[in-house]
Amino acid sequence: MKLPNYNYHSHTYRCGHAAFVGDLEYINKYINNGFESIGISDHMPNTKYQLPDERSRMDIKHLKTYLKSIKRIKKQNKNINILIGFECEYSNILGKHLCMLKDKCDYLILGQHYIDDINPISNAEYPLIYAKTVCEALDTGLFDYIAHPDYFLKFRDTIKEEYKETYINNCKKCFKMICLKAKKLDIPIEINLNFINNIKIMKDNEYPYPHSLLFNIASKIGNKCVVGIDAHIPSVIDKYNDSFNKVLRDLPKLNIIYDYNPKNQRNKLLDKKYNIFKKNIKNFEHYFLKKIIKKIPYNSNNEEILKIFNKLKSNLLNSKNKTINRLLKEIDTINNSILDLKDKNNMINRKKEFIKITEKRYKEQNKLLNNMINKINKNKDKYNGQKLLKKLKEYYL
Repeated sequence: MKLPNYNYHSHTYRCGHAAFVGDLEYINKYINNGFESIGISDHMPNTKYQLPDERSRMDIKHLKTYLKSIKRIKKQNKNINILIGFECEYSNILGKHLCMLKDKCDYLILGQHYIDDINPISNAEYPLIYAKTVCEALDTGLFDYIAHPDYFLKFRDTIKEEYKETYINNCKKCFKMICLKAKKLDIPIEINLNFINNIKIMKDNEYPYPHSLLFNIASKIGNKCVVGIDAHIPSVIDKYNDSFNKVLRDLPKLNIIYDYNPKNQRNKLLDKKYNIFKKNIKNFEHYFLKKIIKKIPYNSNNEEILKIFNKLKSNLLNSKNKTINRLLKEIDTINNSILDLKDKNNMINRKKEFIKITEKRYKEQNKLLNNMINKINKNKDKYNGQKLLKKLKEYYL
């Protein structure tokens, strides 16, 4: 049976939850398995203002070495087309950051693993919130295809029985919204092979994803589909043939693209949307402070406004200390484990590095809060609470 000759969904050790192997090991696996075009798309780094997450993504300080490594391998392997990308979550606060990443690579995948401040567990309304965010993301023109649009279904077994009908109906609405938006913009959706390789089945006797609920709708709407291995370890590339054939048996007939290149097959509409988005988007600091200001009650006085910002500073410090204490405990656990010495050293060195990075990122975000506190203190004698809040909102909203 004919197989798609590409894969653009692969990760590296930098994300913290993939195998500690060199980038070349992935490339060699793809070459040995007959792939013609591939992309490395590790999880995007956080901004310099966000506390790092060593278990889920590289830090922004690793960005240059990531790009340099893949470019070097690309030059050394002319017999296979190699692209560099990122798998990203979207929110408007990350807009400038995403634009920076896009301009440095060949393509971006939208992999919406979470929605800020919204818990998907036991939440029957989550699919509608998810759909709104994904559709907003697609309209930016940032992304070339959607990874696992049915990702949140991995939490479906947490929905209480009395809400399951509502949840399923909301899932259907969600997938229809996403599929219609993707169809309109000619953006492919991904058939993700991650859980097919992991052989995990949920209560409804299906994989966490890909799920028939999404792809029955995609089949009717006629969405273009791409296949993504979502490789976090090179050995899963050897299973590609079996995984792909298995997914064809489990899902309806789909419009699968068998020869796909996100860089070459990007359309003019997406470029137009991206140029508009890039021109109008504001920086992280703007949206970060805007989010805080929107939550301040309208009738707050100056002291109450200052109290809110000082509370945020305290929460940030607690979060920083909690992260560092967790990393120190994990280092002790690794030291006392029976892991291979090389693996031990790799894991420990990464965690030690991220302790230093956490301190640095904390200082950057704390500086943002201090700047706002200084601005409030400077104007608190000039304006009362409501007028001061109005002035802040005029600038940030």
